Amino acid sequence: MRAMSRCLLVLGAAVLFPAMANAVDFEVAPFIGYRFGGNFEDSTTGRSADAKESIDYGLAFDVEYAPGQMVEIFYSRQPTELKNTSPGVDLDIEYYQIGGVAEYTQDTYTPYLVGTIGAARFSPGGNLDSETRFALTLGGGVKWFVSKNVALKVEGRGYLSIFDSNAQVFCVSSGGAVCSFRVSGSVIWQLEAMAGVVFRF
Repeated sequence: MRAMSRCLLVLGAAVLFPAMANAVDFEVAPFIGYRFGGNFEDSTTGRSADAKESIDYGLAFDVEYAPGQMVEIFYSRQPTELKNTSPGVDLDIEYYQIGGVAEYTQDTYTPYLVGTIGAARFSPGGNLDSETRFALTLGGGVKWFVSKNVALKVEGRGYLSIFDSNAQVFCVSSGGAVCSFRVSGSVIWQLEAMAGVVFRF
């Protein structure tokens, strides 16, 4: 995870610093959302455990490098748990992303599309190991500016995390590897509806 985080930071700096040098504006947008999805199906036993639907929160940082075009660094965290497990397993799902935003400004509102790539981190409770995987997001939303520098926004976003088929996940490393699941699919997906406040500088 540390190596991937460093790579994302270096990539973000390489993209953002030239953009900020010529930036017209940049935005900071804290948000809160509701996310569902995230199914882990064991290919060996056939049992399934889903991430429980729950509230998540995060921050988007956007830098405008051309009219209607922005670079985005995005972070979100969902504290949840795996359903259908006994005993229950707490699970934190985090996304570390960088990508782009295309805006289509109208008279009183601004629709936009967003796409990002980066990492997803799945951190179960107890002594189970975390999993960090390549992930991407796609979404869109609308901003309504209530003043020159403040806007309200609503957004829908889909998340895709890539796993190797039949990969073993949520293992206990100490005392011999014991894993909770051998996932049957290669993609874990989630969907989210969110709302936030945009501060433009």
